[in-house]
Amino acid sequence: MSDCNQAGDVPAAGRREAIKLLIGSSVALGVGALTAPLAAALLSFHRADVVKSGYASVEVVLCESVDNCPDQYSVPISELEQGPKFVLLQKGSLAIPAVFGLVRATDGKLYPAAYNIVCTHFGCPVNPLGGPYLSGFGCPCHGSVFQICADPKGCPNGALFLEAAVVAGPAPRPLRPIKVAVKGDRVYALRAYI
Repeated sequence: MSDCNQAGDVPAAGRREAIKLLIGSSVALGVGALTAPLAAALLSFHRADVVKSGYASVEVVLCESVDNCPDQYSVPISELEQGPKFVLLQKGSLAIPAVFGLVRATDGKLYPAAYNIVCTHFGCPVNPLGGPYLSGFGCPCHGSVFQICADPKGCPNGALFLEAAVVAGPAPRPLRPIKVAVKGDRVYALRAYI
């Protein structure tokens, strides 16, 4: 019995190897196409714009101060009173998915907060929890849950006030925070962590 297909004289084993090579090349090109923009974005920053932080991430300076921050990095407080808002923060060719919201603290006050919504486990986008006020985030991919510390006096397991700490699932670190400031009736993102 011949190892050739009926359409031509190419052996079936040779066809399989060619298909494996084609699929492998396609996967490699796809991975390269997905990672190249992120690498280019990180490399395009000036050294003063990127600083290592304590969150096993990189700090991206969006604005030096709230006085010179454009409205594209902000959300009106009146919108946050209706519930969390998604904003895509863009700096050069880098885009940081963020959720702004209000956290009702144990002292009864509302605090504006924002978080990079990329899960620290596998990079899936997380969903806000808590209705009109942020209380945490859930990851639909692998079940990680991040709870926002709402006690200004301190939280369990050493979590910092307004930190979105891991309380369930495989995520190794808290969600990356976004430093915010209020000016007038808007909440501005000043620095983000990626």
